[in-house]
Amino acid sequence: MPTKASDWPRAARRLVEYLTALGVRDRQEIDRLGEQVRRRLDARAAHAPLEDAVEAAIEEILALLDDWLTAELDIGGDANALAAARAAVLGGGIPGWSARWAGLAGDSLATEIRAFQRDAVPERAPLTMQASTIDLCCHRLRRRIAAAICRLFCQPDLPTNPRGDRS
Repeated sequence: MPTKASDWPRAARRLVEYLTALGVRDRQEIDRLGEQVRRRLDARAAHAPLEDAVEAAIEEILALLDDWLTAELDIGGDANALAAARAAVLGGGIPGWSARWAGLAGDSLATEIRAFQRDAVPERAPLTMQASTIDLCCHRLRRRIAAAICRLFCQPDLPTNPRGDRS
């Protein structure tokens, strides 16, 4: 159970809001997904107490979505494919995805999801770059300072002023 008995109703309310924001509108789907999240939270709380039931519920709903997409598309551990699938279903272009996610629809949506997927990483497009010289200002400054020091200390004759006197 969450940290306190009173935490589940609060977490359930926030979970309904979160699922609605994700695009799940049917009450039966929300109830089914909420029950799955509650079972996962119970299992998680059996190992260690939960710090925040709402945060844990949102983490579990996202893990549930990722688990469903991984199984539905058979993508294994491909993070780019999972991100693309997540964007495809959450984009709203695939009707009935939430019923399938909740386990209320029997037909696979893998073909539809793949049709809406876009690669998260663009194709490689290597460019050629012209070589350029790097002129660091500190190297020029070092040469100027060294030349000035040499003029002051290395030259035996000091320059004369316009009247001909030595400075």
